[in-house]
Amino acid sequence: MGQLDSGLEADLQQFKMYLHERNKEASTVKIYACEIRRFLEWMQQQSKELSQIRPEDVISASYALHEQNASYATINKSISIVSSFFKWAKERGRVASNPAEHIRLLTQDKAEPPRWLSEEEEARLVQVAVKERNTFKRTRNEALVAVMLYAGLRVDEVSQLRLESLRNEALIVYEDDAEARRVPIDETTRQKLQAWLAERMQAGKREYAESPFLFVTERSGKMQPRAIQFVIEGFSERLGFPILCQYLRHTYCRRLAERGVPLERIKQQAGHKATLTTWRYFAGLK
Repeated sequence: MGQLDSGLEADLQQFKMYLHERNKEASTVKIYACEIRRFLEWMQQQSKELSQIRPEDVISASYALHEQNASYATINKSISIVSSFFKWAKERGRVASNPAEHIRLLTQDKAEPPRWLSEEEEARLVQVAVKERNTFKRTRNEALVAVMLYAGLRVDEVSQLRLESLRNEALIVYEDDAEARRVPIDETTRQKLQAWLAERMQAGKREYAESPFLFVTERSGKMQPRAIQFVIEGFSERLGFPILCQYLRHTYCRRLAERGVPLERIKQQAGHKATLTTWRYFAGLK
C-alpha cells in the first residue's frame, strides 16, 4: 500500500481506536482499516481532501473495484465500510455529510455488465425495423424501437405509455398510473411517434379509439410487455445476432455517457434508483 498524508493517517488511526472501543474483533478492525486505507489512498490520488469527497467519488472508487473484477459482495462491503467511516467522521466534525449514506448497494443482476449495441449494430436494427412490409406494424415497430433506443424506456414503461405521454420534446413515463418522470426525446423519436399515432388513427378501430394507451396491437387496445419483447426479439434472425429489449435501453444510457452527459442526469432520465447502476455505463470511458 501507499502512504497517506499525516492528517488522513491520523483520522484512520483514530477510527481504529473507535472500533476497538466499540469492542470490534481484531480481525474486523483490520479489515475495516485496510479498506478505509485503500479508499483514502484512492481519494488522495485524485487530489481529494476528506471534506471534498462527494457521493460520485465513492461511486467512482467502487466502480474501480468492479473493473478489477471484484464481486458485488466485495463492492457492497466496501461501500458499507466507507459509510461507517464517514458516519464517524461526521460525528466528530471532520466532514459535513456522509457521501456514502444514500448510495444503494449492488444486487447480483445489477453487478453484471450491461450489453449495449455497437454503432453498426444499432444502425442495422433501425434498418431491419424499416423493412417491415405491413404499414401498421412498420410504423408501430419503428416507434417501439425509438422509445427504447433513443429514450431508454423499460419494456413495462413502454406498455404503460398513454396517448398524452407524448409532449413536444418529452415523454411522460407512468408507474402505477402516476407520472414517474419526464424523458427528453429527440426529433427522430418524436417523428416516429407522430407517424405511429397517425397510422393508428387511420386504422379507425373502436378498440383504438377507446384505448388510452399509446401502443396497441392489431387485436388489442394495449400492447403488453411480452408482445413488445416478441417484436424486438423477432429481429434477431434478420440481424444475425441476438437482440433483447434491455440492449436498447443499455445502448441509450451508454450513448449519453459517451456524449459526456453528467451521471446524475443519466440516472434521472433512465429512472435508475441506484447511482451505481448508472455508473456501469461509463466503463472504459476517459
